[in-house]
Amino acid sequence: MDRARRTLAALVPYLLVALVGGGIGIVLFAEIQDLRGIDDVELHDPGALFLLLACALAAWVGFHLHVRRSGTFAFSRVGDLARTRRGFVAWLTTFPRALRVVALGLLAVALARPQTYTRREIEVEGIDMMLVLDLSKSMEERDLRPNRLDAAQRTVRRFLEGRKNDRIGLVVFAKEAMVQCPLTLDYNAVDQIVADLAIGDVEPMGTAIGDALGLALANLRRSDARSKVVVLLSDGDSNTVNEMDPDEATELAKELKVRVFTVLIGREEGGGVPDPDFGIDLFGRQPYAVNPALLKKMANATGGRYFNAPDMRALDRGFEEVRATLEKSKRREVGKVYGELFPRFVTPALGLLLLELLLAMTRLRKFP
Repeated sequence: MDRARRTLAALVPYLLVALVGGGIGIVLFAEIQDLRGIDDVELHDPGALFLLLACALAAWVGFHLHVRRSGTFAFSRVGDLARTRRGFVAWLTTFPRALRVVALGLLAVALARPQTYTRREIEVEGIDMMLVLDLSKSMEERDLRPNRLDAAQRTVRRFLEGRKNDRIGLVVFAKEAMVQCPLTLDYNAVDQIVADLAIGDVEPMGTAIGDALGLALANLRRSDARSKVVVLLSDGDSNTVNEMDPDEATELAKELKVRVFTVLIGREEGGGVPDPDFGIDLFGRQPYAVNPALLKKMANATGGRYFNAPDMRALDRGFEEVRATLEKSKRREVGKVYGELFPRFVTPALGLLLLELLLAMTRLRKFP
């Protein structure tokens, strides 16, 4: 009989944890199920559930280790105490610690951030654009510090910061042209691709502007957007033709109603005359020339605008002005709309900890 009582006394704390935790779990489950318009529930940080192991540690410390280390005092009539039956309150001495274990479990689940989500069709307005970036050898010139390519990369990356809901793709070119990134809304991916570009990614000895613009137009031809734009960044000195020269590409852009915005990478004044700061290099070579006239012609013929790379504010402001006049495409995208559930777990956890404190200081206070 004594052994059975000791076994029961050892199991009571865990039964209390099961009763309290199970009751709260049923209530929370019912509340979440009653939420209307949700598709499912998922955990944002499921790794936090490993903190549930703290509940096992708290149970071992509170139900076993704490009992062994509790204070004692001498009593002369131990036999009479042994024959005395345990009252109801005596069975609840571990109740405050059981509340703490359940509270820790609730906090662990709250840290995992359970979320409800619904799938909704979101209507957004935007345009499709292809960025076309020159990687020819002339982009190593230092009339822009530290060189033209770095200025072009900074121009593109800053341009990406202001975009929203516009699908963007990337074409790079030198002697040949290639698609580096298809149309996407992932601006971070495009930004990283642009940041990693270097002279040599494409055969650098040549500048095929017409081929590059033609390849960008081929990608936009498959787009169903109402407004399509090309932003071309180059020094403008086209000297290689594989499939299409700049004039042919410009005519194709006009036929497809694609506006071409051109950005001169290089100092416009002088048309390639050496800058006093740089002069002629050790081998007596002059800097590669720029050709702003070609870029201006392409932009004017397609209804776009021409910019110079150093004037970043003019580029941003001018493009936004023109973009406001473009007809936007309305796209329906299926996205997730999240709702946080962690407050539903934190609130009862704090309530249990407060109740533990009150019980431990009042009716279930232990002595000594």
